[in-house]
Amino acid sequence: MDYKEIQNDNIQSILIKIQTLQKEYEVILQQYQEAGKNYINALQNNEPNIYTALKGKTWWGTGSVAEGEVSTQEECENMCINTDNCSGATFNPVKRYCWSRKGDGGISIGVDDDYALVPQQKASLLIMKELNNRLLSINKEISNHLQTASPYIKQQSQEKNKQHQKLNESYQHLLEQKVEMEKQLQEYYSVVEDSENQSLYVNQQNVSMRFWVLITCLVLLVTLTKLYGLSNPPIAITLWLFFIIILIVLTYGLSYPSGFALWFIVLLVVILMKSS
Repeated sequence: MDYKEIQNDNIQSILIKIQTLQKEYEVILQQYQEAGKNYINALQNNEPNIYTALKGKTWWGTGSVAEGEVSTQEECENMCINTDNCSGATFNPVKRYCWSRKGDGGISIGVDDDYALVPQQKASLLIMKELNNRLLSINKEISNHLQTASPYIKQQSQEKNKQHQKLNESYQHLLEQKVEMEKQLQEYYSVVEDSENQSLYVNQQNVSMRFWVLITCLVLLVTLTKLYGLSNPPIAITLWLFFIIILIVLTYGLSYPSGFALWFIVLLVVILMKSS
């Protein structure tokens, strides 16, 4: 076999490896996109006490907080929920044992009977991070094969260069997502607290609005009595009642107490017109 045949065989071998890696890349990319959807759904559900069980995986964090014998996965989850600083746990149904852990870390490979128990939002981020690292690794491997093959494939150089550029852009995008996921992982536990504070603020605003609506109604009714008394023609009272109803309806469209001052100014103008 001459040098040219050996060279062609090497090129074909490299091309086969690249095609295999590209197929693997596409499969993992789909898994990565699906994990992203799961993370968005977990954020929308906003349930910190819902855990994801990952078979054949373990979660060890940075240290132990509690451990002991349990009968079910639910008991292991409750052990973590009821323990301060617990960030996840490892459950083995065969051994009937639970290890609850604290601190951040990564999901490790365990035996087939192990289950990593991690809060749903955090689990989605960790899965995305693992898939992101695999995509980066495959991307780099494809790039290395392309660099090895490029001197020998002059006819396909333009197409390979475009593919190489696309892979580099994808690589940079994945790196940016990796940084963002690290940030989201650190801010995970503040999501629930922010949601509760926002709900409390909305309730306070609603109570304030109803209070000022009541004050407005009382002032308008007193003013109507002072202006006309009980012996006035019914048609005048009817017009004023209609006017009050309109004011009340419009008042519910105001967002701040300062808006109600506008209606007091309108009322003062009507009184002055009536007195003149």
